[in-house]
Amino acid sequence: MPSLLGRTVQTAKFLAADPVLTAKTGQTPHEIVFRMGKSALRFFPADPEVEARRPVLISMPLINTWTIFDLLPGRSVVAKLTAAGIPVYLVDWGRPGEEDEARELSYYIDDVLGRMFDRARRHASKHYDTTELDAIGYCVGGTFLSVHLARNPEQAIRSAFVATPIDFHSSERLARWANPESFPLDTLIDSVGNYPADLMRTSFAWLKPSGQTAKWVGLWERIDQDGFPELWAALEQWSGDNVDFPGEAYREYVQRCYFDNALMTGGWVLGTQAVDLSKAKTPALVISASRDHIAPPAACGGLEKAWGAPCEVKTIRGGHVGICVGSTLAATLIEWFTQPEA
Repeated sequence: MPSLLGRTVQTAKFLAADPVLTAKTGQTPHEIVFRMGKSALRFFPADPEVEARRPVLISMPLINTWTIFDLLPGRSVVAKLTAAGIPVYLVDWGRPGEEDEARELSYYIDDVLGRMFDRARRHASKHYDTTELDAIGYCVGGTFLSVHLARNPEQAIRSAFVATPIDFHSSERLARWANPESFPLDTLIDSVGNYPADLMRTSFAWLKPSGQTAKWVGLWERIDQDGFPELWAALEQWSGDNVDFPGEAYREYVQRCYFDNALMTGGWVLGTQAVDLSKAKTPALVISASRDHIAPPAACGGLEKAWGAPCEVKTIRGGHVGICVGSTLAATLIEWFTQPEA
């Protein structure tokens, strides 16, 4: 174990090399098989040496890059799924521009996700001789997926929702911040258009201010632990690379989810169709993180109350982001998607 001075020098040398800039994420081999506007469907083939399972489509959050599910070799959810024989189709929403400010939420939930499921199904039919898919949603991507599957229950045989807020009024500090008395939603969006990534990143940082100190202390304490500095740098790169939220889509998302809690209470008409999770017919697994300050277990567990199909709930150890780079999440997903049909 290095001395205090030695640890400090080692940390300083590591940071001086600008490891965040040079971190290599998203390394699992894959190809883009479809594009729709800014969005892309990324295909990760299953290990050919393993019995092929039913493919899965993953809906990632609109506000982050997709690489948190493929952060580093050995720390990749998609790589572990494909190694278990599960082909993966991952929805990469891309980066919106000024021309996307007026896009409504229904465009992403109905149009884009609908096309992504269709194209994944076509591709799977040719390469795996199946038109059946499972589905995973992470964070806001899971919120979008829950609405889409409730409206289109034929899209997936089984589903899993990872750190996905459903009961938004149980989101603790974030729910207290995102309320109409303290958050001038219309003024903000009317002023800036797309909700800025920098503002979103700052807001999440202030949700848990101690986390900003803890990350530097953690690096210093574990600077000599094999693989940890590289993981730290990759996480820093990902967390510093938020994506703008298209303005009108953000306005409706905050209004209906945070202000109205409409996934639990009803009364939300998205596009021309009511949002009603009780119409869902796809068995679901809810996976929450025990130390999640963005989508706490109570917020994720709302799906069990609202979902119209059988729903299991599991809480695994970790935080909102940390569970994505641990071993438990991938193992839990593989167990869920490979268990015998009921």
